This record gives sequence, C-alpha cells and structure tokens, in this order.
Amino acid sequence: MSSTAPAPHTVDVVLDESALLALGSGSVLVSRILHQSAANDSWRVHVALAALADADRTRTGVAGHLAMLDQIAFHSLDLAAVLTASGQPRSLGWSHTHHVAQPSPERPEGARVVTTTPGDWDGVGVRILDVSP
Repeated sequence: MSSTAPAPHTVDVVLDESALLALGSGSVLVSRILHQSAANDSWRVHVALAALADADRTRTGVAGHLAMLDQIAFHSLDLAAVLTASGQPRSLGWSHTHHVAQPSPERPEGARVVTTTPGDWDGVGVRILDVSP
C-alpha cells in the first residue's frame, strides 16, 4: 500500500470474515462494494490475511477468488497485529481485521469494518458497515 494520503472523500473498508463468507455466498451488498472500488478511487477495500485464511477454511475457494481482484489491498500479519491479538478472546482473523481497521498514516480515520455480524464489533472502537441480509 502506498503511503500517499487518500483523496478527501475516500471510504476505506475492511472486510471481516463474515463479509468474506457472504461474498463467497453471493452477497449483492459485498459485491457492490467491490464493484464500486474497481470502478473509481472513492472506495478502497482492505482484507486482513488472517481473516481471509479463517474464511477460506470455512468456504474453500474464497481466498483464490479474492486473489484475482486487483482492487483489494491485502494486509499481511505483522508483529503489531500479533501483539494486538495477544490476550484477545477473539480469533486471530478478528484481531487482525480490528488491527487493519485502526487509524494509520495511510488511513487517518481508520477503516469501516464490513460485516454481517455487527454485534461482534460492539464496544471495540471501530465503525462498521452492516451488510447483513
């Protein structure tokens, strides 16, 4: 990911495991987000690789499908993400997604978590985009 600041109206979103699984099940809402990010620069889609691995264990093929999409920024599991997960009762994929959603130099406002399970994100300090059916 480049270190240039996003355009003033850029929306950064990170897909959690539930959104990745919904995409694999044909979710129109998640598909629209991906289409929007491919069509213009106003949406940037991020995926934490630990969440992608969790989703692919549940629905084999999700990772291969996403790997073909150029508009997705994949985030490797680094030491900072592992430290975020340390002592966390949630899955590594959830913790990695939470880490990616936090503000950073590239995303000063952080990223919204796209999810079909908004209750999983209650009280953890991230904004969500509920795509539940």
